[in-house]
Amino acid sequence: MSSFGRWTKLLVLGALCMAPALAAQDNRVGELQSELARLRAEVDAMKVVQRQGGDEEPALATKLSKARLFSWATEDGNFALTMGTWVQFRLTYNDERAQDAEGPSDGNSVRASNGRDFWNFRVTRAKTFFRGNIFGKEWKYFVLFHWTAGGSDLFEEGFLTWAKYKEINVSVGQTKIPFNYEFLTGYNKQQMVEGSVVSETFNQGWGKGLWLSGVIGGDTPWVKYWVGVFNGALRANNDFRNQDRAVNADTFSQTVDADLMPVLRVETHPLGEVADDMVDMRGEDTYNKVLFSVGFAFNWLTSRFSNAALRPTSSSPGSGRSNTGQDTVAITLDGHFRWHGLSVNVAWFYRKTEFHNFGPLEGNGVTANRAFPGDLTDCGWTFEVGYMILPRQFDVGFRFGMFNADEFWLAGASTKRNALRPDSTELGLAVGYYIGGHNLKAQLDFTYITYQLAVGAGTLPANAPHGQPMPTRSPGSIAADQSDYWNVWQLRIQIQWMF
Repeated sequence: MSSFGRWTKLLVLGALCMAPALAAQDNRVGELQSELARLRAEVDAMKVVQRQGGDEEPALATKLSKARLFSWATEDGNFALTMGTWVQFRLTYNDERAQDAEGPSDGNSVRASNGRDFWNFRVTRAKTFFRGNIFGKEWKYFVLFHWTAGGSDLFEEGFLTWAKYKEINVSVGQTKIPFNYEFLTGYNKQQMVEGSVVSETFNQGWGKGLWLSGVIGGDTPWVKYWVGVFNGALRANNDFRNQDRAVNADTFSQTVDADLMPVLRVETHPLGEVADDMVDMRGEDTYNKVLFSVGFAFNWLTSRFSNAALRPTSSSPGSGRSNTGQDTVAITLDGHFRWHGLSVNVAWFYRKTEFHNFGPLEGNGVTANRAFPGDLTDCGWTFEVGYMILPRQFDVGFRFGMFNADEFWLAGASTKRNALRPDSTELGLAVGYYIGGHNLKAQLDFTYITYQLAVGAGTLPANAPHGQPMPTRSPGSIAADQSDYWNVWQLRIQIQWMF
């Protein structure tokens, strides 16, 4: 047999042997194709859910939002959810130095605070938020939980906004009182590790109420505004600011005393919107544009209070309402400049408290002979400047702030003075490395805060450094009108991540 014939025979025999395998393979391919078709049908079925009436509802699509957070939305955009969690982990070194004229022999805790130095690791904040819209793009919501706060402060914010028009939005719920810029910006967008002492002295905290907001001016927000009315819950009997984070029932109390608090904040951004951020986080494609904004805010809190160190105390025999009250008007003016990584933030604060007597205390002349204050006036200001050396990566910053409390004479003696807040001066330096913007960053700052402790029993202040108790003065030091100082040096290293 020729070689051609032998090769032909071998090919025919090979084909006969492979035929069953090829047939089996064809069958497997067919099965896989059928399985793929079935899976596609199931996916298509999941994308279409029949409502009553036969309308189709699109499925959710998962994506990463511009803020690098996970987001879900329907194809028509009527339902959307963005969820994020941010955590601040901090190492603090605290060094306290106090001085008083009498020395430690009298047991004065001002001098005793010299030994209160420490190192401490701490989860300063851990928060989770949800935002988006429901039943339409104009119905927006926001909810924020603060896990490290605990108690009734766990629920920090939650509000619903009707935002059909950019010029006017209507919101109800609980939010930060729209007063000062630094507090509204948030602790996760600070240039320093912590907010300034001046901001912590003047901010109006959180509140429940109804407010309007909006932007007028198209692409150039000539006017941004917030105007609303809130509960106006007195923070403390020696702290005439609002703080309405507790869950208060519909029952009468001196905490919620039927007094509503009006608030107004107005901003202008004539060259383009300045982002709610204490640093210039714009990239190289946009940071050459000069931006600046100016803001003004007004807050009026009226309430009853009970503090024997400030006024004689008594209560109505019927309702139990205190016969002493206060009116506090607070205003702030702030400005913000951004250019080429340079950020400048300045703010000025003013607050005036007037006291009133009611019922049997009315007209009893308690302000005579300097026995009690008739009114109090406080003011302060902050200046922060920073520079982003590498766009959106590395920056350095500086803070300077001063607070001047109104001192008043106590108990009719000209040598006895008191104050609800100690005069304070804050200096700070900071460096930050932004690995993923504010979503992942490391910060280090060094701060020095000095307090002149013109305070005494019944009027202990609340503007100490974050998480720090304020020492008290001895009665002898107050009587002698001596200047006691408390100086706090802090080195803080913090890493923040948000996802």
